Amino acid sequence: MTTQNASFPLGKKASILYSGGTDSALAAYLVGQKAEEITLLTFDPGFIFFIENSKKHVDLLRHHLGADRVKQEIIPIKPFIDRILFGERMHDFKKYGFNLTALVCLGCRLSMHTMAIIYNLEHGIPVIADGSIQKQSTVPEQLDSFVRRNRRTLWWKYGIRHFSPIYEEDNSDLEMDKIRLSLKPNLKKQFILFDTQATCPFGVPADVYARIFYGELSGPAREVDTFEYSEQKRPLMEAIINEHFADKTPGLDELIDQLKTVASPLPAKWEDIDHA
Repeated sequence: MTTQNASFPLGKKASILYSGGTDSALAAYLVGQKAEEITLLTFDPGFIFFIENSKKHVDLLRHHLGADRVKQEIIPIKPFIDRILFGERMHDFKKYGFNLTALVCLGCRLSMHTMAIIYNLEHGIPVIADGSIQKQSTVPEQLDSFVRRNRRTLWWKYGIRHFSPIYEEDNSDLEMDKIRLSLKPNLKKQFILFDTQATCPFGVPADVYARIFYGELSGPAREVDTFEYSEQKRPLMEAIINEHFADKTPGLDELIDQLKTVASPLPAKWEDIDHA
C-alpha cells in the first residue's frame, strides 16, 4: 500500500500536458506544489514550428519548485497523428463537413492523450493534468463535457487520475505575473506567433473557426460532434496502446493494476486535494 506524504497529496509523480503557454505552465506550477516530481510532456505532431519555445518557462518552474523536481520531455507523435487524426480523413470530412476544421485540434489532442497514457504507464506515473480552461470551450477539446467524459472513459480506464486545475481561471497570464512565473507580461494576447509555445498551422484556422462558427452559432452540433468524434477515435487509441504493450513485460494489464493501486488513495477531484 502506498503511503501518502502530507506535503505532497498527489504523491511522488505527476505529468502535465505541457505546451509552454501560460495555461499549461500555471497548471504545472499548481500540480508541482502537490506532487513531489512533475514531468512536462510536450508533444511534437510533426507539423508545428518553434517547439523549442516550450522550454522557456521550464527554468522558471524549476526556480519556483526546485531544479530536481521538474523534467521536460519533448516527444514525437507523428505515427499517432497519422492514424488518429489523418487515418480516416475522407470519412471524417463526409461526416463532419467544415466543422472538421475545429475538430482537427481534438484529433491532435487525442493523439497526445494516447502517447501520454503510454508514457505514464511505462514510467509508473498515476497522475496527469492539463491546462484546459472553460473560457476556451468554443474549441471541442476544452468543452467541460469532453474533459469530464474523457477523464471517466479514458484516463481512469488506465489507472490514471486526471485533473484540470485551472479550468475556472480566466487570466492565467495575470496569475503567473503575480507569482513571477511569466517570461513576460500579456502573453495571453499573443496570436499566431508565440514566445513560449509552438505555432501550429492548423491551430490558428481551427481556433478562428471555432470562435466564429463553432461556438454559440453551432448550437448543439458542437457537443454532438465532439462526442461522436471522440467516441469514434477512442477504439483506435485503445488499439494503439494495446499494440505498444503487446509483447512487453510487464504487460498492459499488470501496469494498469500497478497504477490503480498507487492512484487509489489519491483524491479524485482537484478541489479535494487539500483535504486529502
